[in-house]
Amino acid sequence: MKSENNPVNGGFLYKKLTIMYFEVKLVSGLFGTNAVLIVDLTLLIQIIAFILLTGALYYKAKKNFKLHGSLMGVALMLHFINFLFAMVPSFIGGFSYLTGEINNIGVQTLWVHAVTGVLSLILGFFLLIAWLPKYTDISGCFKRKRLMDATTLLWSVSLVFGILTYIIFYT
Repeated sequence: MKSENNPVNGGFLYKKLTIMYFEVKLVSGLFGTNAVLIVDLTLLIQIIAFILLTGALYYKAKKNFKLHGSLMGVALMLHFINFLFAMVPSFIGGFSYLTGEINNIGVQTLWVHAVTGVLSLILGFFLLIAWLPKYTDISGCFKRKRLMDATTLLWSVSLVFGILTYIIFYT
């Protein structure tokens, strides 16, 4: 997969995509900004994942820990798939821009988004893997509460900085 860089739009967010020798022109986005469709879909999916995370916190407060864990797992998988198929290719395609324009406020915002997002994914998978073998026994979850809180905080920071990155580059 190869992208055509466009420095006006941040250099790493593509208008054309080449997949196995076929060039695909990406269509305009959903929100009437300068973003292409895949960028708008990425933003929308991340917001949906965060809504699931918020719902999971609601069920945790209601002491429905099984539904809490299940919603968190779905949110994590949605976040991971989006990360793998949309964010990673965009990041790799624009890596030279992201390392060469480090004084750009949009690039700095994107780096905060990327680092906190990757950390939240790693911690999220650690928590999911620790929970899955004994998903009916929640006693281990209480021991990891601080780690869960830190993961939620990192995910929240990542989402805020992702939205700011979107605003900086596309509005």
